[in-house]
Amino acid sequence: MKFVSIFPVMLVLLGMNTVAHAAGCAAEISAWRRAHGLSAVRADAALDRIARQQAAAMARAETVSHDVNGNFFVRIGPVHRRLAAENVAAGFLTCAETIKQWAASSGHRANLQMPGARRVGVASVAKPSSPYRRFWAMVITD
Repeated sequence: MKFVSIFPVMLVLLGMNTVAHAAGCAAEISAWRRAHGLSAVRADAALDRIARQQAAAMARAETVSHDVNGNFFVRIGPVHRRLAAENVAAGFLTCAETIKQWAASSGHRANLQMPGARRVGVASVAKPSSPYRRFWAMVITD
């Protein structure tokens, strides 16, 4: 009997799930913006990577911080245009819960409402051993 490892397949499936999750969350952010009279934003793979790196750094450090992975403007430099902002959060299991929390905070809400925003990247990283359980980052730019 020959055994074949399913580990590589699991990695591929997890990778596809991450992409689908980010695109779904970008769609939820677009819907929220449209509901508030703003233009939609589209998912951007480069911004997704930046958001994923930030969420992963927060998960490793078990802290919610804009600076845990370095200065935002340095991190966004390669893809930044004129406007850019970042929202971070932890402890929410779904994108909808996270958006609701951001919308309830004046600073985070201002980022969601950024005039001229066209692109967004969103990521969440699970860390079950942390009291937060899940860390979120969103990068939005023109």
